[in-house]
Amino acid sequence: MDVITSDIRRREYKPVYLLYGEEGFLRDERARELADAVVDKDLADFNHTAFRGSEADISSIGSAIMAPPVLSQRRVVVIWDLDGFSEDNRKSITRALARMPDTTVVVLVASGIDQRTTLFKTVSKQGRAVLFRRLYPNQALGWLSGYTRSKGIIMDRAAGEYLVTVLGTDLSQLVAGVEKAYDYAGIALGKEMRITLEHVRAVVLGTPEFGIFDLVDAIGERNAPKAMSSLRQLMIFQEAPLRILYLIARQVRLILKAKVLKGRKMSSRQIARALGVQEFVAGKCIAQADNFRLEELEDAFSAMVQADIGLKTSGSPDHVILERLTLRLCDGPRC
Repeated sequence: MDVITSDIRRREYKPVYLLYGEEGFLRDERARELADAVVDKDLADFNHTAFRGSEADISSIGSAIMAPPVLSQRRVVVIWDLDGFSEDNRKSITRALARMPDTTVVVLVASGIDQRTTLFKTVSKQGRAVLFRRLYPNQALGWLSGYTRSKGIIMDRAAGEYLVTVLGTDLSQLVAGVEKAYDYAGIALGKEMRITLEHVRAVVLGTPEFGIFDLVDAIGERNAPKAMSSLRQLMIFQEAPLRILYLIARQVRLILKAKVLKGRKMSSRQIARALGVQEFVAGKCIAQADNFRLEELEDAFSAMVQADIGLKTSGSPDHVILERLTLRLCDGPRC
């Protein structure tokens, strides 16, 4: 058991934590887990404040660190991307840590830090400095196996070994590979089930299926340049236009349902069950739903019907019809 897990289980927290190192996925995940544990979820709006790098105002950080908790024993201040702060601002944070009240827990997150600095020495004296090293291949494979089990996903060992071999040990890349393979397995076989080596190869080697998931994600993000690039890749691979349209419609339908269910104050777990997908898939749909107004999603179905008719009866080139649809779906404030 690591020291952060031990502190969370005992509910005994140090005044300050520094989570740093190259393994960003684990580092950031533990930072969120720690922050969520310190403050009751129902009171987080009052007692959980986050700042990020160069975007943050140093005086606001100092005020947040010194502020008393509201209807709670503690408040938590999370400072992301410590690398983005100037040296003067880091010194200001160090001074704030030296006089902070015992009701505040500060979580600092950085890719790297000079251990000779006063800030690092202050954290080491008052709290915990935890290094997240890049994993070795065998460690990454073991972590990936545990991750898929925790999500209720069955993945063949050969599939996991292939992911680590091709993508390396960056856990964020491995998670993305698992999610794409899982989604592809459900589409290819008509239902979500075991991830095999075949599924992993399909989404990692740059075959059309990989581009399809990049395309639908880009549309959900309303990122027109990324969506158009993915669409052109699919056309180069000569992916069937109607299949592309089907997958776009599937994504839009999930986003619409997620938006409606979120409006009913349902949790991400409840939304996942209602959508019939894994929770991480639902989480992505919930996030993408914030990029659309309800009427825009309803209009999207009209646009897709027009595209379907155009692909089947129009003399216009297929790629032109799909490009127009993609741009229409991406058109908006998030493009």
